[in-house]
Amino acid sequence: MKVLVSSFIVLTTLLHSCDPNNISIDAPACVKDLIQKDPQPTEVWRYTYQDQPVFLVVPDCCDQYISVYSSQCVLICSPSGGLTGKGDGKCPDFYQEGKEGLLVWKAD
Repeated sequence: MKVLVSSFIVLTTLLHSCDPNNISIDAPACVKDLIQKDPQPTEVWRYTYQDQPVFLVVPDCCDQYISVYSSQCVLICSPSGGLTGKGDGKCPDFYQEGKEGLLVWKAD
């Protein structure tokens, strides 16, 4: 019986931890959903850019864009990454103009 109860607790904990709404960060639900996607990003940062809160999502590996999303998870731009390392060219000023960078989530 102890094994059954222990297994239930472990399974419940694992299932609960996979729910993006249970990620305890100060971010909109859509950003929490981005964290749960495969491949999972390695970091999520909150910045203020062009007078709005945005989220910088750092991918898990090489040659991928580092992307900036609005609070509604609309892709704004990719200031860096990709094959050239220079992003998509839509916000070349992000790293100079982005303010109040705060790490809100990091992969284990």
